[in-house]
Amino acid sequence: MIKNIVLDMGNVCCKWDVSYIASQLASSLEEKDYIIKHLFQTKQWAQLDQGVLSLQDAKKQLIEQIPDKKRDLIVYAFEHWFDYFDQFDEMEEFIKRYKGKGYQFYLLSNCSMQFYQYYQSKSIFQHFKELYTSAKYQKIKPNLDIYQDFLSRYHLKANECLFVDDLKENIDAAIKVGMKGFVYHQNIQELEKYIENIL
Repeated sequence: MIKNIVLDMGNVCCKWDVSYIASQLASSLEEKDYIIKHLFQTKQWAQLDQGVLSLQDAKKQLIEQIPDKKRDLIVYAFEHWFDYFDQFDEMEEFIKRYKGKGYQFYLLSNCSMQFYQYYQSKSIFQHFKELYTSAKYQKIKPNLDIYQDFLSRYHLKANECLFVDDLKENIDAAIKVGMKGFVYHQNIQELEKYIENIL
């Protein structure tokens, strides 16, 4: 019996679209492409999610490898990208509905420690019982140990958890540790239908 609904963040709770985010931070197409290449597609960005690089060191490394005239752009993007990481209001409404039915909600996301700078500004996160991030615990999806640590840390039974993520490889891994899994395509009705069918 499902008691807990575990949600990914990007493209489940909030819209992760680097093209859109970069366009909001840039004043030209050239700047937009530069932000994507020199921030979101860097090894430092991936290392931030893994929790193996501090925010301070990441920023230092990012600006060291680009021309002086581009540094202000990348620093600004690094410090403000999450202002355009917009939450899905329909997902917040879904969470409120299902909390009303007795379900507990948990976040399980690959993200950097920057999460703790912005999550309180997005109302969707106030509805979660716990917020598990890859950087904080230095484990990352789809490696099985992140799911095992998540379950152990919050004293949850795998067969009582439904994991919702937009990436199939992350769902496949959750299923391997005994959780139910649903690949989410930004369609609340599909998700609700799935939940009703497994109850």
